[in-house]
Amino acid sequence: MSAEPLDDGDLPEISSQASDDIASWRRILDRTKGDKRLNFERATVELLRLAETEESPARQAIIDAVYELAATAALDDDQTQAIMAHAQEEQADARINGFGTEPLLLRNDPAPAPIQWLDMSTWDDEPRPEREWAIRDRVPLNQAGLFSGEGGVGKSIIEMMKDVAHVAGKDWLGSMPAIGPAIYLGAEDDEKEIHIRFYDIAKHYGVTFKELIDGGLHVLCKLGQDATLCALTRSGRVETTGLYRQLYEAAGDIKPKNISIDTLSRAFAGSEIDRVQVYAFAMHMQALAMVASGSVTVLSHPSLQGIASGTGLSGSTAWQGAFRFRQYLKSTPTNDGEPPDTDLRQIEFKKNQYGPSGDTIVLRYQRGLFLPVAAMGSLDKLAAEQAADNLFLELLDKFQSQGRNISHHKNANSYAPAMFVKDPKAKSSGMYKALADAMERLFAAKKIKVEDYGRRSHPHTRIVRCRDERED
Repeated sequence: MSAEPLDDGDLPEISSQASDDIASWRRILDRTKGDKRLNFERATVELLRLAETEESPARQAIIDAVYELAATAALDDDQTQAIMAHAQEEQADARINGFGTEPLLLRNDPAPAPIQWLDMSTWDDEPRPEREWAIRDRVPLNQAGLFSGEGGVGKSIIEMMKDVAHVAGKDWLGSMPAIGPAIYLGAEDDEKEIHIRFYDIAKHYGVTFKELIDGGLHVLCKLGQDATLCALTRSGRVETTGLYRQLYEAAGDIKPKNISIDTLSRAFAGSEIDRVQVYAFAMHMQALAMVASGSVTVLSHPSLQGIASGTGLSGSTAWQGAFRFRQYLKSTPTNDGEPPDTDLRQIEFKKNQYGPSGDTIVLRYQRGLFLPVAAMGSLDKLAAEQAADNLFLELLDKFQSQGRNISHHKNANSYAPAMFVKDPKAKSSGMYKALADAMERLFAAKKIKVEDYGRRSHPHTRIVRCRDERED
C-alpha cells in the first residue's frame, strides 16, 4: 500500500511530540543521500514506540505517516512491512519485560526484501575514482574517527585548531585541510573557556571571529546539559536521541568538513566494552559523516590498560576496528634521569584506513596552543651539536674543580648526562640526550677519556679531558 504525502494539518489527533518527530524524520530523509533505508529503520522504531502511547485514531495516523516516510525512502510495501515487523519484535521483547501496551497491526504478512547488489556493469568504461580527504593522508571524507588521549593532555585544543584550520584554510600540524565549514560540540568546558581557546587559535591563524562565522564555524556548548547522541534502549539497541537528529539535520544543511564530538563519555550512553554497542555507535557517527559529506571526530579518554599498553584504547578492541581513522595524543616519554618537559606532547596517527599510518608529530605548548616542533636543518643541527659539546666540556671542568668525579657508565649514580642536567645551564628540554650524544662525540674526537683513580686494590674510573685538550 502506498500513502499520499501528509502534512501537519493531516495529523490533528496525535500528540505534539509525535507530530514534531514525524516532521523531523521527514526532513532527515529528504536530506539523506543514497540509500535511505537505515534512517527509515530508525524512524520506524521511534514512531511505532510513540504510537503505542496514543489512542486508536492517532495511532493509525502515525502508522500512515510511517508509510508516507517509506515512500520518501523509496521503499515498497514489502520492504516497509519487513522493517515494521522487526520494530514490532523489539516492542514485543520490551513488553515481556513489562514495557509497552497492546501490539500494533500490520497490513500484510511481510516478505523479505531482495538484496541490492552493487552495479559494476559500467566500471570497465569509467576511470578510477579519486579518494576524497578532509585532511590528505590523515582524515578521509565521509568517515568517522577517534581522537584519544588522557584528560588534560590537550585534545580539545588540537581539535578546535583543526576546525578553525578547515574554516580559515590554514595548515593543521603541517597538513592542509579541505576548506569548508566545521562544527564543534563541546560538553566539557563552559562558554568562557571555549571563547578563550578559540581566541588564542584565531590570533595564531590571523583571522577574526567574523571571518570564522562567515566561513561556517558553528560551536555548541553542552556543559551541564544532556549531550547524549546515542543511548542503549530497553530493547538492547543503540538508538539516536533528539540532539543527534538536530545535529544530523544541521550537518545536512551546513555540510561541514569536520564535526567534533567532545567527548565520547558524554555523547554515548552505552557500554564501551560491548563490541555490538561500539559498532552501533560507530554506525551512527558514520551516518552523520555521510550526510555532512565530511568527517566526524570523536574525542575520548583511554582506559588505564590503554595508557599502559600505548594503544590509547578504552574497553573493547572494537574501537580500533569500528572507526576508519584513529589518533592518540600523549605526553612525550623521557630518558632515565631526564626531567619531564610538561609542555611537550606527541600525537600518533594509529590508524588510517586509506593512507599511511604510524606517523608521530611532536608538539610544544606555546601561547595557549600545541604547535609542531620544527625539525632542524643540517646547519642548525651542527650548531646545536657544537653547543652541546661545549656545554659538556664546561660542566666537566666545573665538576672536576669541585672534586666531583663523573662516570661514563649509564647505570652509575654519577653518570655524566644525568648529573649535568641538574645544573641550571642544562635544564632545557632534551638536554639529557643532547649531552649523552655529545659525550660519545667527544670520546670519538679524543677530547675526553676514561682514567683510573683510587687504590690499586679497589680502582675507580672517571671522565677527564685528554691532555692535548687541556693544553688548548
